[in-house]
Amino acid sequence: MKKTLVIGNVIISGFVVLLISWFFAAGALGETDSITPEFFLIIPLWIFSVLIMCHSVSINKLKNSSYLKIILSNILLWLMIPVGLIVAFLMI
Repeated sequence: MKKTLVIGNVIISGFVVLLISWFFAAGALGETDSITPEFFLIIPLWIFSVLIMCHSVSINKLKNSSYLKIILSNILLWLMIPVGLIVAFLMI
């Protein structure tokens, strides 16, 4: 169950990160002539949070990890999406 929570959340949040970064980089709504590559900075920030999560909840330690620690590390993945958007908007 714990392994499913971790891997499932990484896959789902990764898909959401890709969709959000492509949406904003393509000019969001109506602006198809300009591409804003700053929004692809969301992806490395998200990958950094995945590495932090893998370090804190590694596969070897997953049996000993509490559900609270797993849920907090999963929340970290989802919090990096707005943080990445804020960083991207500040760079524009």
